[in-house]
Amino acid sequence: MKKFFLYLLLLLAVLGAVFAYVLYTEGAFDSAEPAGKTDMEPFMKCEAGKCAAGKCGAN
Repeated sequence: MKKFFLYLLLLLAVLGAVFAYVLYTEGAFDSAEPAGKTDMEPFMKCEAGKCAAGKCGAN
């Protein structure tokens, strides 16, 4: 019974190492770059009629 748990632990360690390596090569651990502010937000607000008259760039 002791050998069973030892081999099970060894198998899980190997599978975990393989899984971590695959994730690392795919770039899962790279730091995410914050998304910059887009110009789409004011346009969407104006299109929805939420801007006051004269506050939108297109008006």
